[in-house]
Amino acid sequence: MANPKKNQGRRCAADDETSADDPIENRRDRILAVAAEEFETKGFAGARIDEIARRSNVNKQLIYYYFGSKRVLHSAVMEHVTARALEATHYEPEEPYAKSMQRSITASFTRIQNRLYRYWLWEAAEGSSQEEVARRDERQEHYAHKVAQIRKAQLDGEIDPNLDARFLHLGLVALIGFPHMAPQIASLITGLETDDPEFKEGQQAFVEHIMRALSPPSP
Repeated sequence: MANPKKNQGRRCAADDETSADDPIENRRDRILAVAAEEFETKGFAGARIDEIARRSNVNKQLIYYYFGSKRVLHSAVMEHVTARALEATHYEPEEPYAKSMQRSITASFTRIQNRLYRYWLWEAAEGSSQEEVARRDERQEHYAHKVAQIRKAQLDGEIDPNLDARFLHLGLVALIGFPHMAPQIASLITGLETDDPEFKEGQQAFVEHIMRALSPPSP
C-alpha cells in the first residue's frame, strides 16, 4: 500500500489560483488534482473512485495501483493540502501574537486555506476520529505554539493574564475561519461577501480592536 507521507512534498495541481493553469504531465498528479476537488465538494463518503478515474482520464485500477485504497488517496490529498496551508501560517518564535493573527487573516483568503476549511468541515461532518485527522501531531504542535505566544504576551503584560490562552486562540481561529466555512452566514450577518475587499478590511480591523481590548485591566 502506498504511503501518503512519501509524497507529501509534491505539489498537487489546483492548490491555488495559479496552479490550475500548470501543465499536469504526470498521471499521479492529475489523479491527486481531481481527487482534491472531489473530496472538497463531496467529502470522503461522497467521493467516488469511478468519478475520479473518469475525470482524470485514467483506469480506476491505476488509482488503486498508485494509492492502494480510497482512504490512502484521501490521506495523500489531506496531507498535501494541510502541509501547504500550514506553510502560510507557520510559527515564528519571536513574532508577536497579534501580528501572527493578522497573517492568519491574510492566509485565510487564499485558495489553499479555503480548501483546507472545506476539509475541516468534512472531517467534522463525517465524524473522523482523532486518529484519522490528517497531520494531527503537526497541527496540534502548530496550535500549541500559538497558545504559547499568547502566554508569552500575557507574561509581557500585553494580554490579560486572567484569560485562558487556549480558549482565546480557539475563539480567534473561529473568528477568522468560520466566515470561510459558512460564507452564507457571514454574508447574512455583515451584508458582504467574504471575497469582498471590504469584508477582509473589516475583519482585520475587528481583530486589531479585539487585540487592543485584551490588554490587562488598569489597576
